[in-house]
Amino acid sequence: MSSQNNSFASIGALVLISLGLPSAALSQGAFLKNLQPLDDEIRGYCLDVRRAPPNVDLEGRLGTHACKYGLENVDQQFEWRAPDQIYLPEYDRCLAAAGFDMGAELFARSCDDTEQQSWVMNSDGRITPTSRPDLCMTLSADQRVASTPSWISPVFHARDISLETCADTALARQQFRFSHVTDQPLAIARQTGDTMPADLRAAIRRVSEQGVAAAETGPLYADQPRIYALEEVEVASNLSYGPHERHLLDVHTGSRRRSAEPMPVVMYFHGGGFVRGNKDGNRNVADYFASLGLVGVNATYRLAPEAKFPDGANDIGAAVAWVKDNIAGYGGDPDQIFVIGKSAAASHAATYAFRPDVLEPGTPAVAGVIMISGGYGADPENASENRIAYFGDDLSRWPEISTIGNIERTDIPVMFTISEFDNPGTQESLVAIISELSAKQGGMPRVVQLIGHNHYSPNPSIGTQDTQLSATLLQFIRATVAGRKQMTAR
Repeated sequence: MSSQNNSFASIGALVLISLGLPSAALSQGAFLKNLQPLDDEIRGYCLDVRRAPPNVDLEGRLGTHACKYGLENVDQQFEWRAPDQIYLPEYDRCLAAAGFDMGAELFARSCDDTEQQSWVMNSDGRITPTSRPDLCMTLSADQRVASTPSWISPVFHARDISLETCADTALARQQFRFSHVTDQPLAIARQTGDTMPADLRAAIRRVSEQGVAAAETGPLYADQPRIYALEEVEVASNLSYGPHERHLLDVHTGSRRRSAEPMPVVMYFHGGGFVRGNKDGNRNVADYFASLGLVGVNATYRLAPEAKFPDGANDIGAAVAWVKDNIAGYGGDPDQIFVIGKSAAASHAATYAFRPDVLEPGTPAVAGVIMISGGYGADPENASENRIAYFGDDLSRWPEISTIGNIERTDIPVMFTISEFDNPGTQESLVAIISELSAKQGGMPRVVQLIGHNHYSPNPSIGTQDTQLSATLLQFIRATVAGRKQMTAR
């Protein structure tokens, strides 16, 4: 055994030794949670009165639920009351077994001296009725997704709990400990990019250096686990926001989230070099935000050569107008809409955000715009076939078409991201636009470099354990929403 394993074993032994009768320090209300971590719930499972306060079900059976650190959690607070009772201080009740058969459920009952309320906390973490040391409080083998407040990630899980035969094969589900409600596992200090798995990071670098990133990046994410399940998301598909056959969007909402107020809306527009792409391969972005309780919108737009500048930006504006008029019916806040554009759509989003002079009259603004790995200029010296298809073949007009050099509006909060392995032209375009924007608005916009990413990896990373981009997006959205609320309150 390695020295590291010896250390872990020693720590585990110390924990188990400490699991005798609860100390007085934990007699003021604490979580009663599983000792051994289970893969599906990193916060641990806490003994729980069903339903959230103030609508708790005191007459129903108890269960277990993700420990609600940092949230209202009086329904998960228990105390050891000597000599043998487990007490719920908020409700003046005691933990009681329905009986002493296998599968007997647990309840919160008025405290008395019956054997159904007499418990032993054993040194190995098992909790048994005093009269039946062969029966252990046991988490069920099956878990389910539980109702989760908006913004919390990952989603909460729940398990049933009952009395079952004490068995070594079920030890991980039969060990419990008291834990302070402010007790959190110590986090290892992290650096930017650490959430990307090492093998994925190496593969992205490899395909980037080999020049095959466009074809081979997407498949690298095919087996990356998502932090949400598809059944958590409901989708209203192919809603028309305009007359063209590509004027379509999908609205994604969470089926397991709750919110008493309308939630921010995040609209995603795909890339594709102005001439290709569709929304159907990009649903994970809207899924992710919906799984957090926000409203996700996945939209497509007209393509070149049929579409010409500034049609892409006006399509974004038309989609925003539809969302402002209709999103309240899906639980969204029409005053808190955020647009995300990737690659070519980042170019369209920049035109939409900074060039109101080329938009259709009455085009509504949004709360914020995020541009991911975009090209923001129309440079006649970089007149690729795709750019000619969209900007037109009259290169003399390109300087007036370019967003770089023509920024007019600076009052919409914006954020730019660039990938470590984006091509030099994309990186130079970013430098040029933030330089101009900084001069015109009197300060730098938010700019984030995505370490370990290439041009094609940011989108599929959203909703995986690689949270480098998704955490940045959430922080920008939450900070912008909070800032707007402060301005409104003044």
